[in-house]
Amino acid sequence: MIVSHKILLGSTAIVLAMLAVPAAAQSDTGGVVAGQNDGDDSVIVVTAQRREEALQDVPIAVSAFQGEQLQSSGVDGLRQLSQMAPSLVVPEGGSQSVPYIRGVGSRNITPGNESSAAVYIDGVYQTDKTGILLQTFPEVESIQVLRGPQGTLFGRNATSGAILISTKRPSQDFGGMVEGTFGTDDRGARAYINTGLGENLAFSVSGFYRYETPYIINRNPSNGIGKRTGEEETYGLRANLLFESGDFSALLQGNYIKGYTTPIMAMQPAPGSPFSIGEAASGVDIRNPKRAYYGEVPPEVRYDSWGTSLHLDYDLGDIGISSTSAYTRSGSGVQLDLDLSPAPVFWFDTDLNGRTWQQELLVSSKGSSPFQWLLGGFYINYRDGYSQLDQYVGLPVPDPLQPLTVPQRLLELSALGFGPTSGLAYIDLSTFVTIESVGLFGETSYELGQGTKITAGLRYTDETATLDADNGSVTYVPDGTGGVIAIPQTIGDLCTADPQCDGLSTGFSELTYRVVLDHKFSDDFLVYASYNRGFKSGVYNISSLSPRATEPETIDAFEVGLKSQLFDRKLTLNLAGYYYKYDNLQVPVVDPATNTQISINAAKATISGLEAEFSLRPDDRLTLNGSFSTYFKSEYDSFPNCEIYRPAGVGLALATNADCSGEDLPVTPNIMASLAANYKLPLGRQGEFELAGLLSYTDEFDHATHGFYPAGVDAGGNPYPAGEGRAPIQKSLTTLNLSATFRPLKDNFYVTIWGRDLLNQGDRVFRNMQTTTFGYSTTLGRGITGGVTMGFKFGS
Repeated sequence: MIVSHKILLGSTAIVLAMLAVPAAAQSDTGGVVAGQNDGDDSVIVVTAQRREEALQDVPIAVSAFQGEQLQSSGVDGLRQLSQMAPSLVVPEGGSQSVPYIRGVGSRNITPGNESSAAVYIDGVYQTDKTGILLQTFPEVESIQVLRGPQGTLFGRNATSGAILISTKRPSQDFGGMVEGTFGTDDRGARAYINTGLGENLAFSVSGFYRYETPYIINRNPSNGIGKRTGEEETYGLRANLLFESGDFSALLQGNYIKGYTTPIMAMQPAPGSPFSIGEAASGVDIRNPKRAYYGEVPPEVRYDSWGTSLHLDYDLGDIGISSTSAYTRSGSGVQLDLDLSPAPVFWFDTDLNGRTWQQELLVSSKGSSPFQWLLGGFYINYRDGYSQLDQYVGLPVPDPLQPLTVPQRLLELSALGFGPTSGLAYIDLSTFVTIESVGLFGETSYELGQGTKITAGLRYTDETATLDADNGSVTYVPDGTGGVIAIPQTIGDLCTADPQCDGLSTGFSELTYRVVLDHKFSDDFLVYASYNRGFKSGVYNISSLSPRATEPETIDAFEVGLKSQLFDRKLTLNLAGYYYKYDNLQVPVVDPATNTQISINAAKATISGLEAEFSLRPDDRLTLNGSFSTYFKSEYDSFPNCEIYRPAGVGLALATNADCSGEDLPVTPNIMASLAANYKLPLGRQGEFELAGLLSYTDEFDHATHGFYPAGVDAGGNPYPAGEGRAPIQKSLTTLNLSATFRPLKDNFYVTIWGRDLLNQGDRVFRNMQTTTFGYSTTLGRGITGGVTMGFKFGS
């Protein structure tokens, strides 16, 4: 068997998907607060430019959502947020959250390879892809989605945009809430309490518990799982201590999250093959799309993380100073069956560990002067990787298939003088990457008069990536006589054999900048034009035998927009059009020198599109919110060596290169649209009744790049015709969520009956979509769910 390193990267993606790295601190200057203006309910305050401003005055495409709005619409995570925000797509994968904004994103999420969308929680940058799990906490107050590169103010990995999450700040007022949920597929509880501790101190603490029941039938009794699997359990605690004295405030925060999940997949055959290798080895049809699991190994992912942060604010009158310091640590353990069949083809067991230090300092002007400025510095040091990555490969199949039982990794070792042809291989890796990055940035704006303002910003980033690979690892392979050979091996040893290898340490530096011209025709009508340059850091592919460093990718973004409020501010209508030139894309390919999968800079692309958002509030009872987005163009200008999969015989696929120039980029649905409605009916002394609904549509899209392969002959000597190497597309989705809430005693007690995915689109949702040598692994969504939530609020 030939086992591509796509399997390893795919499995690593699942591993990282279950890590959660929460961290938090609150800041008025450098934080991410979004809320209503105290003097005008129609004014939404955001911090997209690192200072508090009205949403309609900010020359950036921003979507802002309040916590209660998200809850009533059935949105309890980043994946569901894509049902409301235009051009935001979050391909599902366990508890993993890897957002794509305007077609820009990254599916290669091995340690050290960060998301293309910068995620901040209370001003703290999240290096992990699953910090969004914090939204489960009851004190999440708002989320902002900034679309387009934000490299000047939000750093090196904001190529697609930024997602800013804010939580409630402690206050002197005593109050809180407690809530319980019981549903068809889940149950949970949340609680929050806030209190003053004297004249200058305030304290808040919150916690949550959530359990999702198993929904996948186990078809292999011998694996010991039981009748069903696919469950998930998560719980966490969070505490905040606030000190305020005059113009100074300090907020200390700590949090902890722990959980486990059982990510389950079914295997679809590889291109041009009627069956997968697991089916060939076991004789069992494992492609059942109706939520079934056949694997030999019980799947399990365990994760936990904790973090602490300190945020300091000092108001000097005309100048504000803000400091954010944070430390987080996370770990996870994973055991998965990669061929998903009853046969012992390929499975692995791994542990990952990570830690992050970061510090940011902001100094900014305040007041109403026509000239405003901001200066800042950012430092981050984080280490992430595998403390253990064990792979087990073995395929007890008939002799005619014996030549195909050799894992690709072992074939690569043949260059060292070993050539095993059958049996079990055990591969042990221990690999970490350490990233150290420093950024200096500044931005100024000047009002030219008559409603016209110009803004310019600049950021310089210097970064070093260091690889610490395979400390004393050993690979065991068969010796052909019934014994094994132990091969001590390090990536550093192999690095010397790769002429393009940069060694075990490399550096990146980049200038990013922003220029904006906006004009207010009136207090309710703003137009703007902007140019932004963003970049995503280079990265080591630490799970590959070739530790060649990938250079940064860059994006040049041109945007024009309109923000308006009409009919006495009852209607808010915002439009944005954009044009991107995307260069040096980091894409996965097969390295012809080593026959392993690596990420290289190999593609150029053009992306353009249009977005619209509206909010209509004709009276105090009814609120309508809607969004629409479409792409005019989203294709590779040049991609001569993309990776696709062609038939390799006996149910296998072989990674090969093709010319994908002119093909569409993945995760770019042509049309996305949503409509959310909320209606409140006062019942006098009886209380209040509230109805809420969310209807959203997402057009079909590809999960990965696709291209065409020529006719050929597979490893078994069988000819195959020319075809298309394309994973199953994500079908179009129309999702409907509804809820009804009754508050018999004003806002104190409430009960909500809710339903999600009421059009039963679960069978159309591919979760954990991964392309491997064995085929395409998928898991379907849950489908219709419903339940009851009861809660009680107390205090002010």
